[in-house]
Amino acid sequence: MKKITMYLGLNDKDSKLQNYGTVEAYKICMNLVWDFFGGGTISEWQGFFKHEDGQIVIEKSLIITTMTDKNHIEFIQNLKKVFNQESIMVEIDSPAISFE
Repeated sequence: MKKITMYLGLNDKDSKLQNYGTVEAYKICMNLVWDFFGGGTISEWQGFFKHEDGQIVIEKSLIITTMTDKNHIEFIQNLKKVFNQESIMVEIDSPAISFE
C-alpha cells in the first residue's frame, strides 16, 4: 500500500485567480477522493511559489492524502481538469502501516 500526497493550488492556471471558494473546492475534492479512493484526508494550507516570469504567487492550497494500491494518475488528471491546473505536485511514500 502506498501513501499518496497531492498538493493542489486553488488558483486557475489561466486567470491566476481562485475560481472556487475554499469550502467549495474542499467539497469537490472530498467527493472526488471518495469516488476514486474511498477515503482520505484533506488539509488547507497557504502555498507560494515563483512563476518562470519572476512573479511571486501566494495561493490557498489543499493537501490531499490517501493510502491506496490504486493508480493515482487518473485521479490527478481529473483534479487538473476540474481546477484548470498546469500541474499538481505528488509525493508517493511506501510506509510500514499497521492498524492498532
